Amino acid sequence: MSNGEVEKKVVVKGQQPVDEALKETKEQVNDESSQVKDHDFYFNFYSSLQNQANMIGDVARTGTYRKAILGNAAVAFAGKTVLDVGAGSGILSYMSAQAGANQVIALEASSMAEKIEIMVKAANSGRINPHLKDRIRIVRGMVENKKVQEQVLESGKVDTIVSEPIGVMLLHERMVESFILARDLFLKPGGQLLPSAGHIFFCPFSDEGLYNETDQKAQFFNHTLFGTDFSELYNAAREEVFAQPVVGMFPPTSLLSTACTPKSFDFYTCSPHDLLEFTIPIDFIVSRTSLVHGLASWFDLDFQPRPAPGEADVNWDFPVLPSSSLSSNAWQWMTQQEQPLNPGPTPRPPADGLTVTLSTGPNGESPVAFIVRFGMLTCVLFGNSASYTLATGATSPPGTTRGEQGRTSDRFDPL
Repeated sequence: MSNGEVEKKVVVKGQQPVDEALKETKEQVNDESSQVKDHDFYFNFYSSLQNQANMIGDVARTGTYRKAILGNAAVAFAGKTVLDVGAGSGILSYMSAQAGANQVIALEASSMAEKIEIMVKAANSGRINPHLKDRIRIVRGMVENKKVQEQVLESGKVDTIVSEPIGVMLLHERMVESFILARDLFLKPGGQLLPSAGHIFFCPFSDEGLYNETDQKAQFFNHTLFGTDFSELYNAAREEVFAQPVVGMFPPTSLLSTACTPKSFDFYTCSPHDLLEFTIPIDFIVSRTSLVHGLASWFDLDFQPRPAPGEADVNWDFPVLPSSSLSSNAWQWMTQQEQPLNPGPTPRPPADGLTVTLSTGPNGESPVAFIVRFGMLTCVLFGNSASYTLATGATSPPGTTRGEQGRTSDRFDPL
């Protein structure tokens, strides 16, 4: 079976054509009646100081942003105009001011903008935080809204844009699209972006414990409960639990291949279309005999400015978050993973290779969610060549939100 034949089996449920999705989003945010309200779950999540505390308290991420900003103040911040897209608590805006920014525009859609205003008023009065005095301007709203765009541009285009737009598997919640739109609308030629690029990595994994744990959730319905036999719902329950990705940590020892293939996005050059919809064909050499329970993924972020024309490359102190090395001691604490599970890992003849095709796109049921589907083809070698196909898929839940507690409600997740 060829790779092309595998790709034909991949169907993205609920996916919209890219142009249609972009048009629909644009119409929604430009409609004056479509305003951000705190009863909207997505923005309500970011209106919570406790949720903001969880994000600020993520030392690996927040510390890296601080090192990238303060350690390179002369390159991208000192005397510059900076835009913070999705400012949240304002932490990146405050760091930008510390780095010497002449003006920082804190763009925030949720009511957390009111909390930034409290901080700014206190600083402007001279009571606390003198480094923030008269340096921060707040704009409340979504970057996609025309009125908001006009407010941001009141002082002209900006020299640097900072943001923390990452979600599950980098792109979930579609905040990166807003970051790219801000680049197109507000960044001066030769301006700087933080982060500058993102890379998604994939690798097949085997984890019998995780598989059994997931299957056990469906087993609940394979019993008589309070006098009624629910076993007719078992297959539906099993299909449901295996359609959900597992977001969390996984041991590097569960990975079955030494080659992890990245999908990269250069935030300086990529377009919204590049982010909305893409297909990734991947080939792996499996390193040991094992059942393939699914595909694991994680991502890196780069903080690498581009030099002005004719200038030498800029040497940033801390260009990458996190380390992509699976042997790094910090790896398990600095990366976020997503593991789609194969719902039927029946024993196969020995295989020495795996071909995977992933397809992703916007979820028609949610403006902030992505759907990911994948098909797998094992390449089997024993005597005469033969092949076996495994086809499965996983979706990112429409209700998943950005931020640590939103992504994993029961634990602190570093990215």
